[in-house]
Amino acid sequence: MQLTFIGHACFLAESSTGLRVLMDPYQPYAFEGRMGLRPFTEPVDVVVSTHAHLDHFHVDPTFGDPDVVTEPGQARGIAFAGIRLPHDADEGARRGWVTGFRFELDGIAIFHPGDLGRPLTDDERARLGRVDVLLVPCGGTFTMGAEQAAAMVAQVRPAIAIPMHYAWPTVQLPLRPLADFLACVPAHRFVANQPLELSRDALPPPTEVLVLDPTH
Repeated sequence: MQLTFIGHACFLAESSTGLRVLMDPYQPYAFEGRMGLRPFTEPVDVVVSTHAHLDHFHVDPTFGDPDVVTEPGQARGIAFAGIRLPHDADEGARRGWVTGFRFELDGIAIFHPGDLGRPLTDDERARLGRVDVLLVPCGGTFTMGAEQAAAMVAQVRPAIAIPMHYAWPTVQLPLRPLADFLACVPAHRFVANQPLELSRDALPPPTEVLVLDPTH
C-alpha cells in the first residue's frame, strides 16, 4: 500500500491493485481563502469524509466518479467501519460529531478519526480493533491538542502514527504548530519521499511517529 499526505487532514491511500481512497479532501481556498493548500485534481475510486465541513469534504469533478463514503458501509469491496466521535472535548456540545473511519488496504488497517476532540474512550478503543496506521489530529481548537494527541497514540499503539490538522503556512486557521505535538512523543522521524510505501509484513513495532510534509 502507498500513502500520501495531501495536506491538512487529507490523505490518499492506494492499494497494490491501484485502488485509490481519498480521505477528508478539503475544498481549495475555502473560508475566504484561508484554506490555502493547492487543489488535489486526480482520479480516485473512493472519497471518505468524516464530516461535512469544507476542510474535510469536497468532491471535485477531476476525481472522476468515485463512491462517496460518509457513513459505515461497503465501497469498491472495502468495508468502512465508522465510529461516532465528538468534534470537541464536551461530547459534541459545541461542534457536533464526526465519524471516524477504519478500513483496510493490502491487509493494513488505517484509522482516520477526523476532527476528534478528545482521546478515545476505552469502549471506543475496544470497538476499533487493530490499527496499523493512525492519522492523528493534533492542532487543537477544532480537535484535541498536542498533549491529548500524544496520549491517544500511546492508547491506540499503532505501528505508525502520522500527525495531521496542525498549523501550516498556507492554512490560516488557529491551530497549534506541529512542534508542540512532536515535543510530547518519545521519538519521531521525518519522511522526505512520498508516497510512503507500507507492507503488512514490514510494519514497525508500536509505535513509530512519522512526519510527512503536505504535497499540496
